Amino acid sequence: MKLKMMMVCAVLGSLLSATMVQRSDAADIRYISNGDWATASGWQGGVIPGVNDTARMNWGGATVTATSTVPNVGRIQIGVDESGTLEINSGGVVTTDSSGSQNGNVFAGNNGAVTGTLRVNNGGTLNVENILWAANDAAATGVIEINSGGTANVGNHLWLGSLGSATISIGGVLNQTGGILGLGTTNASTPSGGTAVVNILDGGLLALNNIAPGTSIQAGSSINLLGTGQLTVPGDLVGTLTGYAEANQLSGNGVAGVSNLLIDFNTTNPGFTTVSVTAIPEPGSAALLLGLGVSGICARRRKS
Repeated sequence: MKLKMMMVCAVLGSLLSATMVQRSDAADIRYISNGDWATASGWQGGVIPGVNDTARMNWGGATVTATSTVPNVGRIQIGVDESGTLEINSGGVVTTDSSGSQNGNVFAGNNGAVTGTLRVNNGGTLNVENILWAANDAAATGVIEINSGGTANVGNHLWLGSLGSATISIGGVLNQTGGILGLGTTNASTPSGGTAVVNILDGGLLALNNIAPGTSIQAGSSINLLGTGQLTVPGDLVGTLTGYAEANQLSGNGVAGVSNLLIDFNTTNPGFTTVSVTAIPEPGSAALLLGLGVSGICARRRKS
């Protein structure tokens, strides 16, 4: 009788344990203050999110920082009903993983009248297995900053400004290895209702996997290159990118159109189309060139 009771208790214990595991599967786990991702007590329930979970930064505008390699997580939502920030600092590596029950996406500004801010600083790395979204609600604002020395790798689409307003600043590297670019669109074909402004800062690189002619950048959205910033895409897409420049959706140093841009295939980067800002002479050089020009004119006049 005693043995039977022990067996029943063991079975009930196993069932209870299984039920608890099942309940923790696909959990939405919020970070409940400012703090480091790797601090378990910062997360609701005292559990660091894993591949079956959604990690949420949405606690009254609080900032979650990553300064080490954290466990892979199924999905990340920054700004859900409340604003929040994810900041990946030197030594921090954050990776989404769809091997569990989530889709491996990252959202900056997911839903509601919130601001979701994703910031990757010098020495930090973000690996997005699937899609990177910004402003996934008409009322939401998405802010993405890839600062100098920071790296973001995205394995699928860039849906930026899908429904709301998104601002993306790239001083480091945003590297897309699959999918296509969409600014103000979630299918690179038709508008989805939002807008995105992308600034590729001096020294920054936006390495795209693909861009559709005429429809990847919708009305109200744009890309601006500054200083030595570059945009690259595999293959010969000079015509496509020139089209965006002529539509005033691609600009150099704040000047829309092709006048400030150099768009080449297979020259700056073999196998790639590269967009960069046309070299502008230093003020001293410009003055010298102007002086030489004036001298030449005067000399010609004297000869005549």
